[in-house]
This record gives sequence, structure tokens and C-alpha cells, in this order.
Amino acid sequence: MRWRDHIRITREVCEYYGLQNAIEVAEASILPDKDPDYYWDYGRRSLYQRRVPHHDEKAVEWAFRYLKKARKSWKAGQPFAEYLGRALHYLQDYSVDPTKKLWVFNYRSDEAHEARELDLQLQPVDHQAIKAGASQRCYPHEFKGAVHAAGRGRTAEEAMRISTYLTSLALKLIVNPDRPENLEEKYRKALAAHLVLVAIPWILILFGSFNLVWSAIGSYVIHKLDFRYSKWKTDYEWFY
Repeated sequence: MRWRDHIRITREVCEYYGLQNAIEVAEASILPDKDPDYYWDYGRRSLYQRRVPHHDEKAVEWAFRYLKKARKSWKAGQPFAEYLGRALHYLQDYSVDPTKKLWVFNYRSDEAHEARELDLQLQPVDHQAIKAGASQRCYPHEFKGAVHAAGRGRTAEEAMRISTYLTSLALKLIVNPDRPENLEEKYRKALAAHLVLVAIPWILILFGSFNLVWSAIGSYVIHKLDFRYSKWKTDYEWFY
């Protein structure tokens, strides 16, 4: 997406939500192009530093990572414009489908991607999509699923609608998020169950079933696979 489009979409959505620093957030929405993010990836022989892609699943992960930082800063009354701007950039870029279809196959097409971004400059910001995002119930742990459910635009009109909707949904998650009922109770129960599960591999050492290394691995795997705990932990930390 062109910088001009990042800026105008972000600014209009921020103004809809009444943010006083709408211009600052809009300017921050082009930072991932000017000052890219990088992540470490494993190669055959060593670690490599790679630039975060803007049109695949990695973009959604980084968008949510920055939204969590923005929400934390918002709650603390600290500056949040850069975090929010970076998150919105990834969401807006992700909403533009860079692929072209050949029979039943999809393949990456720079030509199709370029054409969609050029046409996008002629599209007005979709105010109905802003309202749709503002009215959509979406708990923090549901956000990435909502991004995937929104799909990706193969026309300029679709891309504008989706990118504006996701921008609005993200803004709502920062300034007026939906809170699950009985959140504290649900988190406490999930935490208690999680601690018991994580402790099991260590308890098995006493019976000679596991050694120290396998207990550590087992505990880590259980921690990662306990999605119920992860879900309520995400929501709890969003509000506390």
C-alpha cells in the first residue's frame, strides 16, 4: 500500500475514534517501510536476520504484537502512537492480496499487487467499514481470527473495505475493547489448571519416569499447547 493511503486511512479512522494524536499515529503508520522490523530465522548453518514481510501471516503476528504494546502504553498514559501506527501498517498491507489466480492455483504476482495498490489510491476511505469495525464484538484473543475471517482484497474496492475495517477494529481494541464476562474468574481457573499441567512433568521425576531434560521439554510443550490458558491470559492482560 502507498504511504498516502496508509496515512489517510489511519488518520480518518483515528479521527472517528476521537484520538487527539490522529496525525501522529497516521505518520507512524508508514514506519515499517521507512524503519523496517526484523526477526531471526534459522538457516542451515546459522541464524539469519530477515525483514518482517507485510503480506503473509507474519504481518498479522507482528500487528498483534504491536497492538499489545499500544494497549499497554494506552493504559499507562504513555505514548503509544508508534506502536499503533506500526500495527496498522501491517494490517493494511496484509489486506491487499498480492496473488493472482491461474486455474485453481494462486501465485505471487508483483504485477497484480502493483495494479491493486495503484487503483487503491482512487478509492475513498470506506466509512461504512469504519462503523462495521466499531460495532463488531471482538475480544482480544479473537482479533487474529477476525483478521483472517475478513479475507484479503483482490480489487481496490475490496482492499479499501477490508483495510479500513481492520484498522477500525484495531482502534477499538485499543480505546474501547470488548471485555469478556467474568474475566478474572475465568483467568484464575485457567491459571490454576495451567500450573498443575506444567508441574506434571516435574512430578514425574519423583517416579523416575522423566529426567531433568525431558521434564523441562515436557513442561515447555504443555505451556505452549495450553490454548485455553493463553486465551484468558491475553484477555486478562489487556485489561489489567
